[in-house]
Amino acid sequence: MKKLIAAIVLSLITVSASFAGENPKLWKEINRKLKVDVSHMSLSKVHKNYVVVKFKIVDGEIEILGSVGSEELRSLIVDKLEEMDIVSKSDASKIYRYKFSFRAEA
Repeated sequence: MKKLIAAIVLSLITVSASFAGENPKLWKEINRKLKVDVSHMSLSKVHKNYVVVKFKIVDGEIEILGSVGSEELRSLIVDKLEEMDIVSKSDASKIYRYKFSFRAEA
């Protein structure tokens, strides 16, 4: 049986490169709070398994503006993010973009 390990990697892609630089406390908080179990999913070893999420933080809650990625992973990540309460200071007018990458390990 293959052992699947979810490795959430916050990739600083060009679009989101400013995120960690402008608010590293927020980046760390989301990274620390986001725990997902993808052991029941079939992750591709050939294709990249990722989810890109565009969001704002309003009154301590994450408001999802859009997301891209496989339906199953996207749904899982969006649900987890929407459940979070954010305590780090954030600008409600700023739009953030995160890329969460997953990989299958044997």
